[in-house]
Amino acid sequence: MFEKISSRHNEKIKFIDKLRKASKRKKFGIFIVEGFREIDRAHSRQFVTEVLFCEEYFTDRLVFFSFVRQFTDDQIPVTQISPEVYQKISLRENGDGLIALARSRNLSLDTCIPPENGLFIATENIEKPSNFGAIVRTAESAGIDGIIVLDHSTEIFNPNAIRNAQGAIFFANIYDATAEEFLQFTRRHRLSVYITSPRGQRLYFEEDFRKGTVILVGSESQGVSDFWLRQSHSIRIPQNGESDSLNVSIATAVVLYECVRQRSL
Repeated sequence: MFEKISSRHNEKIKFIDKLRKASKRKKFGIFIVEGFREIDRAHSRQFVTEVLFCEEYFTDRLVFFSFVRQFTDDQIPVTQISPEVYQKISLRENGDGLIALARSRNLSLDTCIPPENGLFIATENIEKPSNFGAIVRTAESAGIDGIIVLDHSTEIFNPNAIRNAQGAIFFANIYDATAEEFLQFTRRHRLSVYITSPRGQRLYFEEDFRKGTVILVGSESQGVSDFWLRQSHSIRIPQNGESDSLNVSIATAVVLYECVRQRSL
């Protein structure tokens, strides 16, 4: 039998509720994962430390109990919770009754040895976690070698990032780096850095992305900082309508798959 929590005032539930705040996630190094797919992928990469489930939400009890028991087999604590408790700690409107706690994991660029002609995405000051999650999902799907978050400017394991990435965050190699560490990394491994900008010097499909490449994208409102404008090649996506820019995750996908296209020829 599983331990069961029915009170919204249980100390464990109070702790999980605190993890709604980014400051608490950072302090404890623990974040929330919701949903069957996301938890399964987090578990496959050994992120999960604890699982909670609400039986009333299971549409196929046999499948879900089989899923939940995988965690007990791996000595991961599993707790059953009441619908009232689930509603208190769930971050989603239409959840499936599954919540997990996972421990943060930060990769250093010092551990990254790029393959020949490696392909990376770097992000600076992405304001919306959902956009970061979409970038990760696209990048992981394209099979790139890594994603580099500059100056801790985006919370990698934000719940909205995890949701929009559809769990791909747990498969991707995501590195934290300062601007100086990133600059030295690109020089050491002879990686060309391209930034996307409406004022880019060349159209993105005019560049040769078959060599070692980093696509650097910035915030939705300001783009990349002036420092990187001076350090990088600027490229642009044609804008033939009235809109002045694309969503950052869409722009990343457009350029990234041009890289993939060129490398497949």
